[in-house]
Amino acid sequence: MKTYQQKGSESLLIINHRTSKKILIKDVVLLKGNINYTIFQLQCGKEKLVPHSIKFFEPYLEKRGFLRIHRSYMVNMNYVKEYNQEHEILTMTNGQKATISRRRKHTMKGFGE
Repeated sequence: MKTYQQKGSESLLIINHRTSKKILIKDVVLLKGNINYTIFQLQCGKEKLVPHSIKFFEPYLEKRGFLRIHRSYMVNMNYVKEYNQEHEILTMTNGQKATISRRRKHTMKGFGE
């Protein structure tokens, strides 16, 4: 299984078919997966579509404060605004909502108490 590897720890290098972009990790609010694609939601409101699954980025981003809360979501814990324990939903500072899966809600123990 291929995983994302980079020497620096401040940014991600996103390579598409014809272009490459550098994204600062601190600007990424959440990642939303859709089969073999990942949408990076940025703090400024922009989105970047990448032809890799979340699993490709997961080991790299977990070391930098991100948490996989669902098969389709990985969030930057620095941007969590609200945690609704009753409905198992995280609200991010940009207004985006991310559902916490039943199997991953144990990762949120102690958060928001």
